[in-house]
Amino acid sequence: MPKLIYKTKRGDTFIEVMFAFAIFSFVAIITLATMSVGLSTGENSLELTTARNELNAQAEALRFIHSSYISELTLPECKNNSSIQEKCQQYKGLWEDLISDEHVVASNASLSATNRLTIEYPLRICETAYDDSSPNSLVKNRAFVINTRQLLARNNLHEGNINYSNTDAVVRASSMSNPNNLFHPATLNARIIYSASTGVDGEDGGNNSTSGVQSPVEYTRIARVEGIWVIAVRESTNLGARPKYYDFYIQTCWNGSNSNTPTSLDTIVRLYNPENI
Repeated sequence: MPKLIYKTKRGDTFIEVMFAFAIFSFVAIITLATMSVGLSTGENSLELTTARNELNAQAEALRFIHSSYISELTLPECKNNSSIQEKCQQYKGLWEDLISDEHVVASNASLSATNRLTIEYPLRICETAYDDSSPNSLVKNRAFVINTRQLLARNNLHEGNINYSNTDAVVRASSMSNPNNLFHPATLNARIIYSASTGVDGEDGGNNSTSGVQSPVEYTRIARVEGIWVIAVRESTNLGARPKYYDFYIQTCWNGSNSNTPTSLDTIVRLYNPENI
């Protein structure tokens, strides 16, 4: 009888233990792979949503400037001494700055490289847009972004800030060797990073202290532009003729998470020349 009890209490064999570990490892690998795919999908979705929001903001800003200019065409031009309450063409200067010959390119390939659109899109390598020697250079294609937090009417200024100008609303790409250049390849995804007018970077919602009084920080200055730009393209192939419309190419390019190929989003906003409507 004791011998029978000993045989019924024997432990698992080596094969049984290895089989159990194999099943556990298989389940763990499947679980981790599923979690990784879900995390990657979530990251990609967040990147696309952020880029799309930035792209839509640029498109709406362009439409706003254009429609504001058209609605003010019957008003007199603003003068340097115009008061805040005076009705005048407050967005005229900003619109004309966007479509000035020095800031637009043409789509006709027969024109010289200094006057035509040369950027390849979608980009196979995002970094080529930031290479001054590349045809895809943002400088050669006269790229810019609009500061959507500084779309102030000419005389509708904060605290009587008489130093406001079009340069507060439009930031243009310059040579990468220029220390003041704000355009850089995306570190995360296509985005515009703002900072306080005092030069404090980030948007942590901190406070400024002035004479012991705490006041909210206004992050209205563009500190960095990553992976997004706008290029104004004129309709006319003849640079001497007034174009009927302008196409604003809003483009993004960044290296997405867990991807070896660039991610791109783009749209085109066509705005007709008010003088030809």
